[in-house]
Amino acid sequence: MTTKRLVASAALVTMVALTSACSGGGADDEGATSDEAGGQDTGSVEALASDAPEAGANGGVNRTVVQLRSVIRTGEVALTSTDLDAARGELDDLLNALDGTLDREQTEHDTKGEIKRSTLVIRVPVDRFDAAMTAIQGLGTVKQADTAAKDVVTEVIDVNERVETLETSLDRLQDYQRDARDIDDLIRYEQQITERESELQSLKAQQSYLTDQTSMSTITVYLSTPRKYVAPPGALEDAGFISGLKSGWSALVDTVVVVLTIVGAVLPFAVVLALIGIPLLVLVRRLVHRRPGGSGPAMPAAPSD
Repeated sequence: MTTKRLVASAALVTMVALTSACSGGGADDEGATSDEAGGQDTGSVEALASDAPEAGANGGVNRTVVQLRSVIRTGEVALTSTDLDAARGELDDLLNALDGTLDREQTEHDTKGEIKRSTLVIRVPVDRFDAAMTAIQGLGTVKQADTAAKDVVTEVIDVNERVETLETSLDRLQDYQRDARDIDDLIRYEQQITERESELQSLKAQQSYLTDQTSMSTITVYLSTPRKYVAPPGALEDAGFISGLKSGWSALVDTVVVVLTIVGAVLPFAVVLALIGIPLLVLVRRLVHRRPGGSGPAMPAAPSD
């Protein structure tokens, strides 16, 4: 019994030793494999890095992050309100709440200093565009509300890729220029660098514009009183008889204003001419009637037989 236990113990020790050796060898093999794989990965990364410009030029492999949504959103809202100063203040509060900004403003005041008409161009984050449009329409009586969206994801991807390609090209040209020893090569590289820098600046300007337009939406707000309402440029007018009547009345009013303006300009001259001309005309007529020999010259007598 003791012998069997010794044999079993020896067998168990041997199996454990063999298992440890295999595990160690496997670990060594895996380490070697990992080292080899790491070397291969390093070489692959370096190869990809060296080939990145060509890949980018041919299709931009793994260089451009495709934006799923690049949309330029714009809107127009025409409102009337009896208290434009209050509506203007509410619009400022709305901009603060939505993290928006006032881009441009053109406001007309009456003789009392109150707002008569105002046109404002505001910018709000594109993800808050719908909320801004809804809130703005609550500031008064809506006369017109339009929205537009333009998908520019293709333009964004194209411009970004061209910027990256040009930057890589510039880096290479600058390296070649530093290594050049011929004056002709230096001049040629300098010309190419200048051309590419100019093109790169233009592309970066487009890139900045697209980034700005796709991140911040633009809303034009037209504020006016009900009596002073004027449809914004491009707004659809009422069609038919009412539209013709409004246009005809507007043309008549404009014509009367022009005629009265001309009369007002001519009237002072007419008054002066009348004050001077009428007495002068009367005096001339009196002098003509008072000529000497009022009965005229005597006729000769007829001869007698």
